[in-house]
Amino acid sequence: MTTPDRKLPDGPPSHCEFKVFGGLGCRRDGSDVDLGPVRQRIILAKLLAAGGDAVSLDNIIDSVWDERPPASAANQIHRHVGHLRRILEPDLDVRETGRYLLPAGTGYRLTLATEDSDLAMYRELVRRAREALDGGDVVAGVRAYLTALELGRSPAFTDLPASALSAADFVAIERERVAVALAASEVAIAHGMAGTVLTPLLSVAAAAPLDEALQACLMRAYVATGHRAEGVRVFERTRQRLAEELGVDPGPELREAYRELLASGWTLQDEPRPSDAPRPAQLPPPVAGFVRRNDVAAVLDDQLSDALSDATTMITVLGGMAGIGKTALAVHWAHQIAERYPDGQLFLNLRGLDPDGRAMSSEDALATLLASLGEPAVSSLHKDVDAQTARYRSRLSGRRVLVLLDNARDSDQVRPLLPAARGCLVIVTSRNRMTSLVTREGARYLQVDRLTGAESRQLLINRLGTRRATGDPDSLDKIVTLCAGLPLALAIVAARVALNPALPLSAVVSAVSAPSARLDALSSVDSSDDVRSVFSWSYHALNPSTAQVFRALAVHPGPGISLESVASVAGVGRQQARRLLMELVTANLLDESQSGRYVLHDLLRAYAAELLDEDRERPEYERRLIAHYLHSVRAAYARHHRQPVGTVDEPPSDVTPESFDGVSQAAAWYARERSALWAAIDLTLTHGLGRDAAAMVLAASAPGSNSIPAGRTQTVLTILDMVSVLGEPLTEAELLRTIGEVFAPLPQADEYLRRALSIFEGAGDLAGQADVLRNLAVLSLSRGDHDDANAYGERSVILARQTGRQELLAVSLLTLTSARLRSDRFEAGTQAADEGLAIAIAKQLDHLKISYAQLIAESSWRHGRLERAVKMSEWGLAEGVSESNGPRCAVAAILARSAFDLGDQFRAERGCQQFENLIADNGFPELVEFSGVEEAEAYRTMVAYVRARLSLMSGAS
Repeated sequence: MTTPDRKLPDGPPSHCEFKVFGGLGCRRDGSDVDLGPVRQRIILAKLLAAGGDAVSLDNIIDSVWDERPPASAANQIHRHVGHLRRILEPDLDVRETGRYLLPAGTGYRLTLATEDSDLAMYRELVRRAREALDGGDVVAGVRAYLTALELGRSPAFTDLPASALSAADFVAIERERVAVALAASEVAIAHGMAGTVLTPLLSVAAAAPLDEALQACLMRAYVATGHRAEGVRVFERTRQRLAEELGVDPGPELREAYRELLASGWTLQDEPRPSDAPRPAQLPPPVAGFVRRNDVAAVLDDQLSDALSDATTMITVLGGMAGIGKTALAVHWAHQIAERYPDGQLFLNLRGLDPDGRAMSSEDALATLLASLGEPAVSSLHKDVDAQTARYRSRLSGRRVLVLLDNARDSDQVRPLLPAARGCLVIVTSRNRMTSLVTREGARYLQVDRLTGAESRQLLINRLGTRRATGDPDSLDKIVTLCAGLPLALAIVAARVALNPALPLSAVVSAVSAPSARLDALSSVDSSDDVRSVFSWSYHALNPSTAQVFRALAVHPGPGISLESVASVAGVGRQQARRLLMELVTANLLDESQSGRYVLHDLLRAYAAELLDEDRERPEYERRLIAHYLHSVRAAYARHHRQPVGTVDEPPSDVTPESFDGVSQAAAWYARERSALWAAIDLTLTHGLGRDAAAMVLAASAPGSNSIPAGRTQTVLTILDMVSVLGEPLTEAELLRTIGEVFAPLPQADEYLRRALSIFEGAGDLAGQADVLRNLAVLSLSRGDHDDANAYGERSVILARQTGRQELLAVSLLTLTSARLRSDRFEAGTQAADEGLAIAIAKQLDHLKISYAQLIAESSWRHGRLERAVKMSEWGLAEGVSESNGPRCAVAAILARSAFDLGDQFRAERGCQQFENLIADNGFPELVEFSGVEEAEAYRTMVAYVRARLSLMSGAS
């Protein structure tokens, strides 16, 4: 990113700003400068770290040379210092010292204003924070600390060699960062502001993973913000690192933070229990090798704390797919809390989805529970459910009992088994979501999801032992991936390895890797410990229509599945599809990740695929899937005000394509469905539908963006070969143009683009020619050929005008604007931008507004037109629509800096706030995708600089 050059010909000497956090950098008169070779950079870093104090020549020499310095070391340092002086002040005479780098004793010192160094600003903000806190102004103190932490969110001088960074003064800066993060966090936590400090604390803690005081502080911040599970993860992660890297256990500070985290804050209120009542203790033994799921356990502990503090009866339902570990989790937690229920623990397997289909009746369940509580058995003729329930609840009256009901079929089976006694706990596990129990009885539902990669790995280590499990780490990681977080699958693999001591993990990987045999590899003699079998129990409980949808889901490439795509594949309407999908969700055979979006677990997908192989309707499912994506992607493309290339048949009556209300919806669909769309294109090729495949490729992303992901070029070349024999030259030309975009800036791009241009010229297609010329302009820009870029851009605009299509003209003008501005033709670029922007506004081309705003604002700022830069930035943020937060982040950063340079602190603050809000919403990865890593970091540094300057100015006033 270039910056404004506001140095006047006869103005003051050069002005430099220095950056140390995240890497050493310098901006002279608003532009980045090259600081020279690494030794030269180390010298400057030493002087910056000293903060204006003198640094001796010996000190500099010790840092510059790892080993014994040469005899000429002092002369080399003097020479490097001379080069640095002329970098900072280019007009400096060879014999002058200038105003930055001054001699001091035997060494040198760097003289800077506070606002010209991020390290100096950081230290000044810390000083002000402490001063405010000493004066009793906690809010101002925390605010100053937070600004300092944002400025120093990364370690200092990260681009210097590790050997140089071991110098005491550089180590001291990192210790300073840790100390400031600790001080800021302790104050914020103590005064109820932990949420403000959590994000910057995370950045510093990530760079100091073995600092126990810092990690303990992070744990307390998580607890204070209600994220206890994350706090537990910090403890476990730090404990493991200490053991692996230092061979020690956690120290007293970390242990104390963990103790505080586990303290629930409630006290047990013991209630007397009848002396004649038996005390059942029926919990099964805990599962061997169990891995604690810290996130789920934290939620369960919170629910328990609430229930005990209110002395109420708590009903917790643990739901999830077959084999996900619901029973193991329930049993483990029940053992952990059993002492809080002094009158005993009841356990009953309700056999809700047993393979024999004989779920336990409520009558039989009540009889078993009553017998466990000392109630005499009654004849089957007197097993009245209501009467049994009354006796059961009477037996539990005044008692604190834990009741674990495993493998429940539905809410009706469980409802008669619920105690009425205050202070009892009921834990229910089920593959059913027990919606009625949650609605009517106020049960707490907790979805048990797949294990994380770390948890899966730990399960295998617990079962096999560290040496066996970790002897082949690559195979271990592959097994973890292939088992997809399903505890039953991991347990089967562990058993197979344990029973065959000579079996290497790599052999298991080979067995589980084959998609067609994956479930075979996860089978066992006992059907209750067989992945395919336990899935089948859930599947066979479905009605025929729902079972058919489950099979059809295997056709969809995933990972996310929309309501409309299911309706299309199954050949049913949206309402029926929604009803059938909800049945699958309720049965925990499918997850609804968000409204109208569904996810099928990897192993359930493998099971569905096996069922699909026996389904005679598979060709119809595939036909409808292809039609769904063909018409959906063309609808998304058209929503961007561009006419899809070629013609296709109308969608079949049994297909429900996606529809879009605006550009933003279409853009979001592109982002979500990209991988599934390309899988559908592969399927289209398998069916030999070259014309449809070409139509899908040509509409595969928003106009003007790269429509071919990495590794997909050969797919498109195959489609190109198929289209070339169909006698559709315009489709062939558009494919050539698309491939040319992908190959830019490689030499092959010219060949494809010029072939496309030749076909469009021969057909007299002006719009196609305009698009190709625009691509050639972009290609020239990427190669630094500004003259060709301008020439192609101007020809593209001329042809676009002749078509009369305003949206095409707006896109061509955008490329011409970029070409002119990047070749320093500011006035001409502004003229093209104004015309294109007027079209975008008139035609409501919202997706182009933000692009024009970014170009105009940044070029205006670069040329000192600060008022227009501010105005354009604000307009773009208010009016523009983009596929991601990336362009908006860039515009917000420009607003912050241009407003600050203009002296408008209010708008600069607003720009900083907008940038920070966007970054918090996954903005930085999208900014990197939009502008590249270096540009993205430059935007973020720009905002941090403005934020720090605003804070300093506020403190001074």
